[in-house]
Amino acid sequence: MSIRRLALAAIIVLAAVIASRGWSAPAQIAAFDWQPRSDWVNVKRDIVPAAVGDGVADDTAALQKALDGMRDGSTIYLPSGTYRITRTLLQAGPRHGALIVGNGRDTRLVWDGDPGGKMLRDTGAAYCNYRGIAFEGGGKAAIGIWHDDDKRFETEVRNQQLSFRGFTDGGIVVSPTCPIATAEITFEDCLFEACRRGVAFSKFNDYDYSFSGCEFLRCDTGIDCVHGNFYARDCHFEGSKIEDIHSAPEHACSVRRCTSIGSARFLNYESSVGTMTVQDCWVDGWTNPSGAVRLSGAPIMLFDCHFTRPPATAQGPASPISAPSDSQRLILSENVAPPGVALVQSSSRAHIVIVPPGVRKGVVTSPEQCWLRAKVRVPRRVFDARRDFGAKGDGVTDDTGAVQAAIDAAATAGKDSLAYLPFGAYVISRTLNMTGADYFVGGGGSGAWTRILWRGPSGGTMIKVRSPRNIVLENIAVGHNDQADHDVGIDIDQTGDGKGSRMTYDGVWVYGCYQRDPFRRGLCLSNLGALDTVVIQEMQGNIRLSECGGALILANNTCEGAVVVDGSKGPRDGFLGFQFRLATLVTHPLYLRDSNSIVMSDLYVEQADSGLFFAGRDGDPPGRATIQGAKLNTGGHPVESANFRAFDIDNYHGKIFFGHDQFYIEPNPLPFHQTGSNPVDLYVYACTFYDTLPALDITPAARVAFMSNLPFGMRKASYDAADVDAKRTCADLPAALDDLRRLGWADLHLNFP
Repeated sequence: MSIRRLALAAIIVLAAVIASRGWSAPAQIAAFDWQPRSDWVNVKRDIVPAAVGDGVADDTAALQKALDGMRDGSTIYLPSGTYRITRTLLQAGPRHGALIVGNGRDTRLVWDGDPGGKMLRDTGAAYCNYRGIAFEGGGKAAIGIWHDDDKRFETEVRNQQLSFRGFTDGGIVVSPTCPIATAEITFEDCLFEACRRGVAFSKFNDYDYSFSGCEFLRCDTGIDCVHGNFYARDCHFEGSKIEDIHSAPEHACSVRRCTSIGSARFLNYESSVGTMTVQDCWVDGWTNPSGAVRLSGAPIMLFDCHFTRPPATAQGPASPISAPSDSQRLILSENVAPPGVALVQSSSRAHIVIVPPGVRKGVVTSPEQCWLRAKVRVPRRVFDARRDFGAKGDGVTDDTGAVQAAIDAAATAGKDSLAYLPFGAYVISRTLNMTGADYFVGGGGSGAWTRILWRGPSGGTMIKVRSPRNIVLENIAVGHNDQADHDVGIDIDQTGDGKGSRMTYDGVWVYGCYQRDPFRRGLCLSNLGALDTVVIQEMQGNIRLSECGGALILANNTCEGAVVVDGSKGPRDGFLGFQFRLATLVTHPLYLRDSNSIVMSDLYVEQADSGLFFAGRDGDPPGRATIQGAKLNTGGHPVESANFRAFDIDNYHGKIFFGHDQFYIEPNPLPFHQTGSNPVDLYVYACTFYDTLPALDITPAARVAFMSNLPFGMRKASYDAADVDAKRTCADLPAALDDLRRLGWADLHLNFP
């Protein structure tokens, strides 16, 4: 037999052995190859001396020179290679909108400095993006990315397709001693392996950390949250030595559609004020005899979770859930424990409610289910508005023709082509049109550092989207707040035509942030039906939906401005879902009109003039709002507190489910206001009332029920609304859980097909 045949036979035998033993290839982030952009700084080509990336040369000086040359909106590109560094790299703040990008797992940043070193330190880089880099500490470096933000408040920072291996402190760590916070961070398709902690954040105002599609392997602790708050969804944990998730938050959190195999513990939750939902998780083979989930303090909802292969104790197999606190409030539904094993080991005084099954089921099918994507869609061919079509991007020249020509070229080419607008400000005097299939339109840097400015007729529309079929608009500001003094009618107008569409918005900024102006401009979706799908991956600003009740619309991570939903003519059998949503300095974070329906799983509201607004008209069919969140409060200013209503219900017809959540300090008392003759049911459950009390101002048309809520603070003794009509809440709650299950289905269907 030839050597080639012998080698082939050996490979076949080895593959069979691997398959029989259940072994699999090591987890990896995706590999992808960019078409470099005209304004990207290539560290192998554009820096003198250039980086080598061969794993032998010391590339520290070259990479630091690239970082020193960055400005707001800059992009540093690390092509495939192994970049050896021996000292901490510094991204000096304050900085905005920078992008540091590589080719995924084929771009490796390897530490070869002193033990305990930090690979990359930033001192205040807001709206920045780190993407496509493998950080390797080799068991020697302490930290991969160190947020030591002493120059400015960091917000809306994205981490995409990053891996962190072998760090003695943490893959990503927010300094516990720096004076300024890091908030609204997303972790998308990131891998953390053999680190003491995957991600660690431990200060007040380290809020709104969103994890999606991440994997944590053989860390001591995967997610370590103290004082902040977070939302973990679609994540896999394996072999955590202490716990997958440690959570001692200031505000409410959630863990949804996560899996765990062979960790000591899945979740250690200890907070008196921050509530939580654990939804549709599967925990297998945990080793801590005191439970896979340990709860202590605030109310918890836990449903659709599976627990398999518990550890043995002297008394028999261990119960999955430990709830030792006498005051623990726990809402359970459709959870599965091993045969003959009690689901919960609790104090005899704990308040446990069992909710009946719903119609829908969870979507997690195995503890081995993972969401870290092996492939990522990126543009393949670039049509540059400046280089190829003569745009200036100087904020003065009319670039309408050049920008439209770039869009048309990408639409004609298809096949994931990109109409690219390098960093700059592009003046347009006529509406830009997007139609066609399979292409991108996007800007440079991260977020809003490519801007489109309107200089056309009063009341005009900046971008019209018609019949999009797998089109992506990304990394661009369309109008935004620098256009507040110009009479723009609509920033982005997408309208359905009945033929079907799919559109994605990712890293798009529109008007609305801090404007208290909810009914103007922004992203406007109208007349979308059963054949239309919209995914809003990341967006800042007003989102307005009209007559879209038949469409499938999912917003993953959105910030600021208001959400306005109306429409009374079309069908209502579609789905509108929001996952993480932040709203500050708004009149109301949500206007749900015409008795429409919505599902929101993680809504964070602060410094708002008022709370949630629901409106209807006589003759409306009944709608349903299912809302969970982290926090609902005013800023504590006299004007805001005087007008704040937690719920402002104006003749809404239907049911409103609210909880888990946290009513936070101001105002006190907390008004629940309702007018009108339409019947409406408001259910408030699994919430904390933090130094405030509810005050009802309702008509006979409204029924308000409370269940499993918990007071906290100096007004605790006078609190009497923990359970009011709780039996009705328990009986009706399956409809709300079904809404959250449908949101989970939409998440997996659209984000992880």
